[in-house]
Amino acid sequence: MFTVGLVQANIKPGDKSGNLAHYAEWLEQQIQEPVHLLVFPEMFNCGFSPIIMDDAEPENGDSIYFLYMTAYKFQCDVVATLPILRDGKLYNRLVWFSRDRILGSYDKRHLFIGEEEFFTPGTNKAIVNTLGHKFLPLICFDVRFPEWSRNHVVNGKFDYDCLLYTANFPSPRENELLTLARARAIENQAYALVVNRTGVDGYGRDYAGGCAVINPHGEIEAQTTSTREEILIHSCNFDTLKPLRELFPISKFW
Repeated sequence: MFTVGLVQANIKPGDKSGNLAHYAEWLEQQIQEPVHLLVFPEMFNCGFSPIIMDDAEPENGDSIYFLYMTAYKFQCDVVATLPILRDGKLYNRLVWFSRDRILGSYDKRHLFIGEEEFFTPGTNKAIVNTLGHKFLPLICFDVRFPEWSRNHVVNGKFDYDCLLYTANFPSPRENELLTLARARAIENQAYALVVNRTGVDGYGRDYAGGCAVINPHGEIEAQTTSTREEILIHSCNFDTLKPLRELFPISKFW
């Protein structure tokens, strides 16, 4: 079994130091059992706001250090996205930490309306192979593009076992996020992890959370129970993937 912790956080816009301090205290209280993977929402350290450029950090900034220390403290992998400034360009970058190093990173490919004013889109996906399983981490608006989530199969070997979507999906579209993620799980015969925020961002948009673990049948195995801050801990049984793929080999039609 593979145990995940999905962090449904109320991110205070523009308050990086306050958000990081809150995470440190909150995780200490809530993580009482070993987990293999902790996942934070999109823009985990600052949220979206008109001052997003002011919140940007270099690749060795305080927020990156916090993620590294969190992975070390809880002896697990840690995933989050944050605004990274490199060579004068701003990226919405997902970073995947193991206990001692960065395993992979991904710059958001599909920028939502208005994001292109600040961010440069990424061009490449990143498959992360860790702890005996393979993951495809994507970001928010990416969930609407099926081909970007495609689980390619070569000689019977699938690219990944689990999709991971970190998001800032506002309340009016929360149901769309889960519906799309369920479809991506079904069509790619993989688990899907959805991590969404709660609270209000710097534009006044409201978020209702909606973190969920979705199995390859599109069923929601676990879900946060309120719109308040919550850490959803759940164990995924990746052993179910192989018999499903063999019984129902839809990949040969892709």
